[in-house]
Amino acid sequence: MLARGVVCLTEEDLVALGEVFGELLCDGDIIALHGDLGVGKTTFTKGIARALRIAEPVTSPTFSIMAQYSGAMNLVHIDAYRLDGREYLGVLEYVRGPCVVVAEWVENLPELRGNVTRNIRIAAKNNGERCVYLM
Repeated sequence: MLARGVVCLTEEDLVALGEVFGELLCDGDIIALHGDLGVGKTTFTKGIARALRIAEPVTSPTFSIMAQYSGAMNLVHIDAYRLDGREYLGVLEYVRGPCVVVAEWVENLPELRGNVTRNIRIAAKNNGERCVYLM
């Protein structure tokens, strides 16, 4: 579906694409989001949350590292940007419960890297559009 990349013209397009992708997820899926700072990883996650019927506003967990949301399926949203790759967060204990995990900067989470079920890259184009790739 996303092998060639899907172009998102607006932030709402990125949320809508996240929602379509989120409809395909199952308990236990671990999604790694890749892309530069500010490219829209959390915006895409908002769409996934919408698909999981999460009513709470989804915000970036950059400073808290991890946020949990309850819905038709639970969501664990991780932003490991500030980690150096040596911390152990106990993330796998959260994953064992019924949930979907979305991890930003998964390269900084060695305990999670080998368990990723889907990798998505979001890239900014020069005109402000975003291109989303399933890797």
